[in-house]
Amino acid sequence: MNKVSVIVPVYNAQNFLEKCIESLTQQTLKEMELIFVNDGSTDQSLQILEKYQKRFPKKVMVYSKENGGQASARNLGIAKSRGEYIGFIDADDYVDTHMYEAMYKKAKKENSDYVECQYHYLQIDAKGQEKEIPQYGHVRAYNSEKEMFIDPLVSPWNKLYRASVLKENQCQFTEGVIYEDTAFYIKVIPYLKKRSFLPEAYVYHYLWPGSTMNDKKYERVGNIFVVLEDVIKYYKENGFEHIYGMELEYFCVKILLCSSLKRIAQINNKKIRNQLVKRTNRFIKEYFPEYRKNAYVRKEHTGLYMRCMNAVTIFAAVCVFRLRHKK
Repeated sequence: MNKVSVIVPVYNAQNFLEKCIESLTQQTLKEMELIFVNDGSTDQSLQILEKYQKRFPKKVMVYSKENGGQASARNLGIAKSRGEYIGFIDADDYVDTHMYEAMYKKAKKENSDYVECQYHYLQIDAKGQEKEIPQYGHVRAYNSEKEMFIDPLVSPWNKLYRASVLKENQCQFTEGVIYEDTAFYIKVIPYLKKRSFLPEAYVYHYLWPGSTMNDKKYERVGNIFVVLEDVIKYYKENGFEHIYGMELEYFCVKILLCSSLKRIAQINNKKIRNQLVKRTNRFIKEYFPEYRKNAYVRKEHTGLYMRCMNAVTIFAAVCVFRLRHKK
């Protein structure tokens, strides 16, 4: 049995795919399978994948499907995986060759359902040089599931999950929306009874001009409401709300008032921008009308900002975010 399955969604990644594959095929952990899901690429990505599949026929698995997005590619990878643990890497990133051996050993030593490591956040400057930029998300050790709701890095590419946890609980990425990483991360938390952390930075994650986070087409920013409604429903239907209600409230309201507002602020169409701001305010009033009493809101460093938000100040916040973005 493979110790680790690494799932890599691939869509038109020919310019950086080989660097990613090389970092995975050279892993010091030998009992691995690398699952590449070609998500309808129209460039040379599939040819590159097939080249490596011929070189490593027992390790590299390639599956092709019609373009359906990163979430659907990852879900196919989960279904095809045979490893004891599952990891996810983006095709435009690469990893240290010791990453999965270190993470697997940590998982086995501590009998963990989940292992997380540090990462490097990189950007290519105007001269074509790599430079490290400030991280997003607070990557650290968690002492409980509840701590995982507070300022986490929801992205899956610096994590290792016990495969049985994902499969037995039918944990999948929400397809057809952005914020799929957010939904997946939050839905899995209640099942992660034992967690481990490695302080070493094993992942080299890039901010590319054409990445989702930096895309100027913000048509799907409103997906956040659909995603959070789905998460809230999931917690209610599975009996998790009474256990993690306070943490879920803090997590959802913080996303709406922080990262989501920042994306809304970058929409140039004023009418659409204002509609989404009003919808944000209505959503919070409907689902979390008493959030200002939340213990996390009262003690976390963003709490004062969150407590000050109302129908008027929320528009002011968007104006500030918009001005900062233009600088």
